[in-house]
Amino acid sequence: MQFRTTINIKPSTLSLDHASRTLMIGSCFSEHIAERMRCAGFHVTSNPFGIMFNPASIARTIERMTTAQSYSTDDLRLSGERWVSLDFHGDFASRNAEEAVERMNHAVEQGAKALREADTVVLTLGTAWVYRLNGEVVANCHKLPAQMFSREMMTVEEITSRLINTIENHLHSKRVVLTVSPVRHVADGLDANSLSKAVLRVAAANVAERLEQVSYFPSFEIMNDDLRDYRFYEADMVHPSSVAIDYIWERWCEWAIAPSAIETMHEAERMWRAAHHRPSDPQSEAHREFCRKMSERLDRLSMQYPDANWDDLRQFFVLNTK
Repeated sequence: MQFRTTINIKPSTLSLDHASRTLMIGSCFSEHIAERMRCAGFHVTSNPFGIMFNPASIARTIERMTTAQSYSTDDLRLSGERWVSLDFHGDFASRNAEEAVERMNHAVEQGAKALREADTVVLTLGTAWVYRLNGEVVANCHKLPAQMFSREMMTVEEITSRLINTIENHLHSKRVVLTVSPVRHVADGLDANSLSKAVLRVAAANVAERLEQVSYFPSFEIMNDDLRDYRFYEADMVHPSSVAIDYIWERWCEWAIAPSAIETMHEAERMWRAAHHRPSDPQSEAHREFCRKMSERLDRLSMQYPDANWDDLRQFFVLNTK
């Protein structure tokens, strides 16, 4: 007797290895997968402007990173006591306008560099609902007065056209993966969330069908049709649980990661588990000795697997040997 319907994912030609450079933009779900890739030794950059949910803001972010156009204090708005940009997540806000602009322009530089170097771009679409200010879609309303914005749902045609235009003009030399976030946007109501996800799914299918460089990874379908149970959600019944993310990560690896990268990936994961080990006394000589040994092992792994990203691990162990 079978109690699940396992998703049969179409074979991928993606084959990411540790020489690959990946840029991921989109909802908070993309942050989870990017973090797993980082801990597996891959070179990955996630959401330089912060988490994005709607396709129009994702496209605008890519276009802004392409031009590397900087921001000024004239681009900011005051929300409460903090200066914000409607193009950025709240993490970039500050009580000081110059400090906020400095953070944002650093993100533009980092994003532009990541986009130039990336051979693969993963776009995770969260919602088709958008908020407009003076006709322009914003990435974040920052709790500004609701009457400032108009709310509407993008159509399949609008999303399809926007993404195709962005990919053809700014990502034409890169492999592109589209996926629909499995995170439920219940604030819109479950009926509105279902309609939104359906619009995103049809638009993603249209783009993948028209552009050869684009493929689709079914994270939404894995969550809703394979796992399909509230035990795979967090207590808020909105976000996938750690078990669900683990499972989707496994399916992502089967689909996207080159077989030749698996050994390196497992070595990097083992090193991160060692780094996350909580010592009984972080200031002890025993812990420093442990970090020195891990640092030496990391040096050997760096020579054995020179394409992998060991930078964060190296920084961690070096800091903890002092």
